[in-house]
Amino acid sequence: MFEGLKKKFSDFVEGLSGKEKKEEAKTEERAEGQRTVPHEQHAAKKGEGEKSPDVTLATKIKGAVLGRVSVGEKDADPFLEQLRVALLQTDVNYDVAERLVARLHDNLVNKEVSSRDMKKEIRDEIRNSLMQTLTKNSGIDVMQRAREKKQKGEGPFKILFLGPNGAGKTTTIAKMAHMFKGSGMSCVISASDTFRAAAIEQSAIHAKRLGVDVIKGTYGADPASIAFDAVAYAKAHDLDVVLIDSAGRQETNKSLIEELKKMVRVNKPDLCVFVGEGIAGNSLLEQVKQFDQAAKLDGVILTKLDVDAKGGNTLSILSDTTVPILYFGMGEKYTDLVLYDPKFVVDNIVPG
Repeated sequence: MFEGLKKKFSDFVEGLSGKEKKEEAKTEERAEGQRTVPHEQHAAKKGEGEKSPDVTLATKIKGAVLGRVSVGEKDADPFLEQLRVALLQTDVNYDVAERLVARLHDNLVNKEVSSRDMKKEIRDEIRNSLMQTLTKNSGIDVMQRAREKKQKGEGPFKILFLGPNGAGKTTTIAKMAHMFKGSGMSCVISASDTFRAAAIEQSAIHAKRLGVDVIKGTYGADPASIAFDAVAYAKAHDLDVVLIDSAGRQETNKSLIEELKKMVRVNKPDLCVFVGEGIAGNSLLEQVKQFDQAAKLDGVILTKLDVDAKGGNTLSILSDTTVPILYFGMGEKYTDLVLYDPKFVVDNIVPG
């Protein structure tokens, strides 16, 4: 999880904090009067593919004497540029990468750090910058929202799940049903995906395994009416939560988007939750924006993060939209739904 981002930030820390010089390079520098050696000369000596040392020799000498060094523009800029490219390679949106690098620049350049603990202090600054990004949007406590509605006697609490094909909506609904049941709340699943083959049967199987009710129709039926029946069933049987499935659709399919808008108008869900693959790349951010315009999203659940080798989508969504991330899907078990926590993400990207 987040291995791509973790490696890129680790490379950045190692580069900026400097790596050991070869003995012959040290000897050559001393012989030349311990002058500052430009980055490009180091790069030429070390050959293509290797990083140049981060901090100028003069800065390192000062650090040895005073115990603290100031990270200057010349020290930081080459590595910030490398980080900018690295972020783009790990699915971070361009504008988001620019803002994150700018924030790191502001937090690091001309900041005095301990020459002895340089790696730790730089790592801490990166963690702080990431936390600023990851806590930008206030999250929603889904369980608390449902409990509050139950206590007021205004139930049921209705959640509409939407998103593209193959993202794992139906499995995520089953995980949510398991979570609600474990919290002492009753629920019903609305098998409103009347388009995908075997979608209704999949919902029914999950419901049977979990011991919850399911309302279903026939393929080709109006999904809004099935969801409406599920809400009526929940009211009649005093159930707390209605989990509404929907057919997978691309944000560019106008007819299906209109169908989705109808489901919202008819059933007035308390939450509209987008379910998307964490491995979808930069297209995921555009999907979130388009679905948000169509149905006013209240949150995002990112699935398949257990196989996400990059991780940049999380940063992009939180930094470039107003939609909070609610949960991470981490596997196929009903318990593999992790509550979104900024510290959990930062710890996985830049361990403290």
